[in-house]
Amino acid sequence: MDKIYSRKRINISKKGRLIILVLITALFTVCYLIKTIGPTFNQLCLNEAKSTATKIVHETVDEIMDKYGYNDLVTEIKDKEGNIVSMQANIATMNKIISQISLKIQEKIDNQDSRDISIRLGTFTGITLLSGRGPKVPIRISSVGNLDTDLSSEFESVGINQSIHRIYAVINCKIDILTPFNTISSQMDEKIMLAENLIMGDIPANYFDIGSTLNHNK
Repeated sequence: MDKIYSRKRINISKKGRLIILVLITALFTVCYLIKTIGPTFNQLCLNEAKSTATKIVHETVDEIMDKYGYNDLVTEIKDKEGNIVSMQANIATMNKIISQISLKIQEKIDNQDSRDISIRLGTFTGITLLSGRGPKVPIRISSVGNLDTDLSSEFESVGINQSIHRIYAVINCKIDILTPFNTISSQMDEKIMLAENLIMGDIPANYFDIGSTLNHNK
């Protein structure tokens, strides 16, 4: 007669069942919290990362422009009476500044990989009492792509026969923020003043727009 074999019944102790129940409950709780606070979490991460990136951009521009002044960027041609009849952009210097700013920003952002930005877990709940409390959640700016730096300028009238000429760096870059749960991508646009100068008299009619001049010479 053939023997009939049956599998042994796996008995899970009461303690084991309790552990499984706790793990399942914890898993569903985490999933629920992530879904509930997801938009708040993403926005806080984005704000923190943008704040860090903005600080880097401004610090970099200050460092680079510490070596330059208005007269390095623009050459003023005057007539015998001292009136400005022409303003010429110093293309070589401007292109050098743009290149230095872009490379330095990229370098500093890349170095952020060695340092995490942390936000307290309680902050994500949106409850004021819990804000800034609880364990830290690490957030990292993983990379910056499509970094584009350009220059622009404008004249502003400040009185009779007086105007201020301002030159700006226009910086556009894509930021990727790596969180424990997802990756958030965003676009950051910054316009930072590089130099300014008070001009007495009329604005020269043959002044060339800096942005157009640079783009034409690229």
